[in-house]
Amino acid sequence: MDFEKVGGHNAAVRGYILRMLVKGYHNTLAVRRVSNCLVRDGLVSDPDIWEHLKYLYDMGFIEFTNRKITPDTAYEQDGVARLTTKGVRFIENGGDPESGIDL
Repeated sequence: MDFEKVGGHNAAVRGYILRMLVKGYHNTLAVRRVSNCLVRDGLVSDPDIWEHLKYLYDMGFIEFTNRKITPDTAYEQDGVARLTTKGVRFIENGGDPESGIDL
């Protein structure tokens, strides 16, 4: 895979994660559930999606319900992710093509 395809794929995975969180109760879902759906739909092969979570966390679009959880440990510790106000606004505005997230 070349660089553009990898970047496009990563953007699609991040967008999928945000769209799943929108469907969760109060914009919240367990990281394992999100990961299992990504694996089931063939978007990722490794269920530990910490790279994508870290990107969204660093952008300020998601947070974790437990302060001890980090993007690196969210899958192993059964973390629960939720959209932040900034994340909700990002989705409502239709995203930004330069953000690396394909809604």
